[in-house]
Amino acid sequence: MAARPPRLILVLLAGLTSGCVTAREQEIQPLPSVAAAYLDGKPDELKRHFYVALAQGPRNRVLNDMRLGLASFALGRDELAESLLDDALEGIEAVYGDNETAKAARQLFTKEAAKDFKGEPHERVMAYYYRGLLYMHRGDYDNAHASFKGGMIQDSFAEEEQYRADFALMTYLEGWAAHCGGNASLAAEDYRETHEIRAEIPLPGKDDTVLVLAETGTGPVKYPVEHNGNTQLKFRRGGSAEKVRVSWTATGKESGLHSRDTHQIEDIYFQATTRGGRQFDAILNGKAQFKSTADTVGNAALAGAVVAGTVAAKSDDKQTQRDAAIATGALALIGLAAKITASAVEATPDARYWDNLPDRVMAVTLAVPDSVKRLTVEYFTPGGDPLRSREVEIHRSGRCGLAWSHGRTVTPPNPRAPYSVPLDELYRPVILPAAPSTHTDKPSAHTDKKE
Repeated sequence: MAARPPRLILVLLAGLTSGCVTAREQEIQPLPSVAAAYLDGKPDELKRHFYVALAQGPRNRVLNDMRLGLASFALGRDELAESLLDDALEGIEAVYGDNETAKAARQLFTKEAAKDFKGEPHERVMAYYYRGLLYMHRGDYDNAHASFKGGMIQDSFAEEEQYRADFALMTYLEGWAAHCGGNASLAAEDYRETHEIRAEIPLPGKDDTVLVLAETGTGPVKYPVEHNGNTQLKFRRGGSAEKVRVSWTATGKESGLHSRDTHQIEDIYFQATTRGGRQFDAILNGKAQFKSTADTVGNAALAGAVVAGTVAAKSDDKQTQRDAAIATGALALIGLAAKITASAVEATPDARYWDNLPDRVMAVTLAVPDSVKRLTVEYFTPGGDPLRSREVEIHRSGRCGLAWSHGRTVTPPNPRAPYSVPLDELYRPVILPAAPSTHTDKPSAHTDKKE
């Protein structure tokens, strides 16, 4: 009996080292009836994207919720966008909520490429940003304020470290939501925090009732690079700088064409590449070194367990056998725990990212009469050359209105998010299944009976 521990250790070690879980990274093929039910009522422009979201399941749930929530918002499908972003925030807050349960769930030792996506800090912030805008569409300024505040909390989380939050867009919008909700003292406090982060941001006038948000460019692009034998993640900017001007036509005593320049409130690329204003070169540094150390400790402990087990097997002394067996079990547990820890720390980092985010967010607040229903948002190069123009509706609710614009389409060109599946699957055509037939194979009333 004493010879069994070494053999058991070898079996467990073989299973540990040979196991490579990749099934969760593959897409399933939903049943046509399930797919048809899920796609029913979804925007035609996004049906292939929604089909992919269904096929990818929980691993990419938050990522797909984010992408499709923003795309649905841009299409004016507010209820659908709310549902998607609420689902994304539920997934985020399970790990990155500001509570003890979520704190306990934040584990550094999780396979990066196989774990459920929760996003980098700037991505989580932007999920709260868009949810807050949807609350403003409804005139629910208290929940809008809470959503922007929640985004600011997310800005402080980066894996197991916390940093000073410096996402000025969030505090600016907190102030605007408080202003629209009639809480002047809270608005003043929020705007004071905005100026502590970025003093050059112009604050709204007390009579301003319309907020214009104009997003420009393509958001930060995350990509893996090899460095000293390890894979790290870096970001590059996805779009160039643009200027934005807003114009509108008024009637009555304010008749005529009016225009105002917007001001940059946030640089999303800057937020992706800093923590609390401090630049960093790559994310997830140090995991490969820890993985190697844990693996070495595990090997040493398991080797010791094998030696102790061999001593127990060869000895005729019962006390020596018992002592060696105890040592074998203890070293085996230590070794396997270390190996499991090393296995869970994936040196290859998670390159998935939210690919339809903007590069920058511009803003201006206006005091325009209620008779003004639409604005023209014009995009220019830094040198002043015109690029494109958008007609934007003002969504008025309560005492305020919101006009949101983006300089490009926010429907992702690829239904699959970058690195959301193995690279050989990323650009595979997405073919929607045919709607299930309602035809039944019951015999016609006129079918002749056969004996």
